Amino acid sequence: MSTMFRLLRDQDVEVLSRGVLQVLERVGFHVDNREILQALRSAGAVVDVDRQCARFPRAMTAAFVDAVRAEDKREWSRRIAAMGENAKTALSGWVPYETDAELRAPYLPHLFHQLATFYHDDATQARRKGNREDFIRLIRFGDMLHPEDGSGHSLNLTEAPALLEPLEAALCELEYSHRPRGVYVHDVRQIEYLQEMQAIFGIADPTWPWLANICPNSPLKLDKVVAERFLFMVRSGLYPAKLAAMPVGGVNMPITAGGGAVIVAAEFLALWMAARAIAPSVPLTGLVVSGTMDMHGGQVSFGAMDALRSRIACAEFLRAWTGIAVSPSIGDWSPACRTGLFAALEKAHIALTVAAFTGHHPEIGLGHLDSGLAISPVQLLIDREVTAGLRFLEHRPIDADSLGLECIESIGFGFDRNYLDDDHTLARLHQESWMPEFYARNGWTPEDDQAVKERALARVNDLVAAHRKPEGREDQLAAARTVLERARRDLLR
Repeated sequence: MSTMFRLLRDQDVEVLSRGVLQVLERVGFHVDNREILQALRSAGAVVDVDRQCARFPRAMTAAFVDAVRAEDKREWSRRIAAMGENAKTALSGWVPYETDAELRAPYLPHLFHQLATFYHDDATQARRKGNREDFIRLIRFGDMLHPEDGSGHSLNLTEAPALLEPLEAALCELEYSHRPRGVYVHDVRQIEYLQEMQAIFGIADPTWPWLANICPNSPLKLDKVVAERFLFMVRSGLYPAKLAAMPVGGVNMPITAGGGAVIVAAEFLALWMAARAIAPSVPLTGLVVSGTMDMHGGQVSFGAMDALRSRIACAEFLRAWTGIAVSPSIGDWSPACRTGLFAALEKAHIALTVAAFTGHHPEIGLGHLDSGLAISPVQLLIDREVTAGLRFLEHRPIDADSLGLECIESIGFGFDRNYLDDDHTLARLHQESWMPEFYARNGWTPEDDQAVKERALARVNDLVAAHRKPEGREDQLAAARTVLERARRDLLR
């Protein structure tokens, strides 16, 4: 993997690896799931079922690290490429193992699945708890903005009971989206009802009930509901063993970058060893999204420089020690709380920093604000434009015709004319010029920023107004509502 910078030196990796081995052996990992504990015991862990704790002898962890480092990651790449959206960094932590020095711009972000529970009202610049009306607006917007990608889940149905929220969201998608993409699963008991709903509509996607990255409850533990999702994920064969970590320095992990790396790496290794004990060839991925706290006011940030240092150090260490590439995350979860150019550029700065240390440019933004707590259609449009601009930095072949040698000779020293009215320029003006629809190219001013937001909001409103509900689904929707009511009786009793 080609990178510009490194954060760690070889001796740092050695110190960190000893720390992880010590933590896993002496402290271990707490998991509220008997099957996972039994799988770890069969792999060599020292398990106390009553205390729900597994400790890992040094020899066990070292042997696991040696084994996965030696694996041919091209097979991992092949398998993950066949796992649909899991091939995207934001949705699994997947980072390509074979890269070169050429930039590959991220894909244009779309409303697949969003974890935001708050909705940013772009007309008033106010954040509120999302609701059904907000979610339907997002569906209409996504369907019109990117019909080829459809519309997925955003956790905006805060009025619904948690156990039913994915089912209620699925019904909204099935009613309003021309290409419903499915929903996040919170509890594995929801899956059978979601599968029944999708079968009613003839949707064949096996990941329509979508499993997000498994996030330990730091430090060093996994609760019952999340452990059940982890088991389902690993056994399904539909996902890599994809993890995420969101501890905060000085709160639920040490404040130092090294101490934080030890906690996150120990959590990842414990769960990866469990995954391999259950599914011996499952690919292993992860997102490191650890944050830091502003000691002046107590706010948590996932994009501050000290947070980036902690995340990059952990990812770099895991790659150097285990051979497993994980992502120090994407640009999207910046602390910006207002839409506009500043939020987009803050995200771009985070993503570019990650790219410099990993050799892979992650997604810039997915339309989030407030460190991922809120979703904004206007911000998504702006984030898409910044992402599209990166394509100007990808390789483009240069041939003799593109040089314009004839016009260079004709214009000469430019005393009589310039290149602006030359046929060579006019023929290539659109191809060679970045002409964003919303973004202001000429530097930030309050007036330009407001104009950008107004243009983007007008576009959002036009797209939503132009959307038409799919027709002819009444019988299917009635059948899906019957499934929802049965789930209500079963899950809420």
